[in-house]
Amino acid sequence: MNTAISLAPRLALTRLRSRDGGAILDVLAVLAFTVSTWLALTVAGGTWMFVTRAGSYGAGDWTPMQSVAEFQILLALVACGLLVVPILGLGGAAARLGARGRSRRLASLRLLGMTGTDVVSMSLVETMVQAAVGVLAGTGVYLASLPLWHMISFQGRNIEGGEMLVPWWLGLLVGLSVLLLAGLSTVIGLERVRISPLGVSRNETPRALRVWRIAVLGVAVVAFAVVVQTMNFRAAELMGFAVVGGLIALVVGGVNLVGPFVLQFAALPFTRTRRVSQLLAMRRITDDPRAAWRNVSAVALIALIAAFFACAPEFVAGGGATPPAGDPFAEADYVMGQDIKTGIFITFGIGLILVAVQVLITQASGIFDRASESVALDRMGVPRETFAATRRSQVLMPLFVTLVIATIVGMTLALPFLMNPGLEGLGLGPRAEGIAQLGVVALIGMALTLAAAEACRPLQARVLGEQRRRND
Repeated sequence: MNTAISLAPRLALTRLRSRDGGAILDVLAVLAFTVSTWLALTVAGGTWMFVTRAGSYGAGDWTPMQSVAEFQILLALVACGLLVVPILGLGGAAARLGARGRSRRLASLRLLGMTGTDVVSMSLVETMVQAAVGVLAGTGVYLASLPLWHMISFQGRNIEGGEMLVPWWLGLLVGLSVLLLAGLSTVIGLERVRISPLGVSRNETPRALRVWRIAVLGVAVVAFAVVVQTMNFRAAELMGFAVVGGLIALVVGGVNLVGPFVLQFAALPFTRTRRVSQLLAMRRITDDPRAAWRNVSAVALIALIAAFFACAPEFVAGGGATPPAGDPFAEADYVMGQDIKTGIFITFGIGLILVAVQVLITQASGIFDRASESVALDRMGVPRETFAATRRSQVLMPLFVTLVIATIVGMTLALPFLMNPGLEGLGLGPRAEGIAQLGVVALIGMALTLAAAEACRPLQARVLGEQRRRND
């Protein structure tokens, strides 16, 4: 372990000076950890603000606005449930950046006499340093962004910077969660790339995915439906709202389990083609559907949210006409509707940031991980435009499957609100405004995904131009 700790910084500095893309991957990893920490702290800060505001109302001076404040805790926890899995997943994706290139470097160290524990420890140290830098940078971005929230209002008053500031113990918990996930992702990723005592890196084909993944999603959706259908939202305590948020997170996690399973079979018919780009893309998807899903999983998040609000009751989706003067109940309903619309757009914004960053780092990582394969195809005479066409095909088909899965699940999550006896007559069903939002979100997600794939053209050219033997 001491050897690993002493060598890790030296190898990291050497990699930063090299021209094989290692420095680019390190920068992208730190960027991903930064964004992950920033968004996690922002979501936690928003939830903390709603909890604090609801607790500021006294027990003896109930007002309709107090009910608004209490119900918004539920909505904040639902947003947490929707966002926590993809936000932390972005940190996990950062830890897996350049996994195959890292395995080749570690294989060389095995030949020099280092043990398997040493090489895993060295890789873990590198990742934890990147994660720590990202957590510190993300915390700085979060603190710097606090004054900007004053432009946003909830419950009829603008947000003060201090309201979005999480307590120290919650901030510490968020930072430790990012670090823990980074460490676990690194260790698990290296277990899949086994390095023998002879320094041979054996990239094993991932096992075929099993049908139990569908069962997990089914159980999560049923549990969510039962809880929402039977829950008394007016009398529910904070713990009840937290349960709903946790079930939402479980559903999102279930979607992330089912997505790769569906892609594994959806890509098979497309492998029967004479187009080289499509053949390469579909083979890569069937060989590693998890990696293909990671390219588009962030799009699944915003599509799921958009589909949910497209069919949710009007009061959940932000309805409400301008209230008459002097009616506190109508005013509270109006404020609730406006606040929910604001929350929807904030959630969409966070989701789109996740889409842009996650697609960029996964596409860049894939280019460097498949460098030897790309160079071999280039030397065989495959046109370089084929590599760009392959990247597009590799994201377009999973993107379509993702939008279908997320839309179905999102609309299914809206159904239990109709069955809740306390929420009857609230107008559940597809709304023109909601369908338009879903279409816009789908188009933006597709545009960002394709833009990230095209943005990797210079990286692909660099890989093809610099991969050569040093003695040549």
